[in-house]
Amino acid sequence: MLTLFFRFIRKVCLATVLLVATNSQAGLIVDSGELIGATGIEITGFGTYDVSFEDGSCADLFSGCDELADFAFNNLDQVRAAGQALLDQVFVDSDLWLFDTEPTLTRGCEDDNKCIAFIPYKFYNSWVIGKNLINANIEGGDKPGYATNLGINQSITVRSNTTFAVFTKVAQVPTPPSVLLFGSALIVLVSLKRKQSC
Repeated sequence: MLTLFFRFIRKVCLATVLLVATNSQAGLIVDSGELIGATGIEITGFGTYDVSFEDGSCADLFSGCDELADFAFNNLDQVRAAGQALLDQVFVDSDLWLFDTEPTLTRGCEDDNKCIAFIPYKFYNSWVIGKNLINANIEGGDKPGYATNLGINQSITVRSNTTFAVFTKVAQVPTPPSVLLFGSALIVLVSLKRKQSC
């Protein structure tokens, strides 16, 4: 009976470790081989976000594109960190997908050389200002990008190499309960071992 209990405790501990490890990785959203977004992107210093790649205009995709609250980020440091997170966690090559070396696999991008993900963060009159993140198919061509602006109602559908990166902040799933569970299981395990050896 005690052996079964120890096996159960080990399984709970292993499941807890796997759950914590899984939550720290971005999950790519792929539809018929096309990258349409990602979940759980860790942006250093700013939290966890989901992203979708969309065509259209800023006004259509960002609730009118006329208030700072319409954007996930409101300053250049945040946008740079978000762009770097896309390069490190989303535009990557793996055994299944080549989202770094084949830019045309990202929704909204049809250019063989590069895919530009536009990340807006502020507006001025009828213009939206953002950063262009460049995912190029050549070694060393990826860059957090350069500042640019677009008309608020200007559609990027006609740009074969550009897509909007629409970020959404994710509410953090607290890890303390899993850590508490793991710690409690270890305490019980040690207590039982001590009683057994007495």
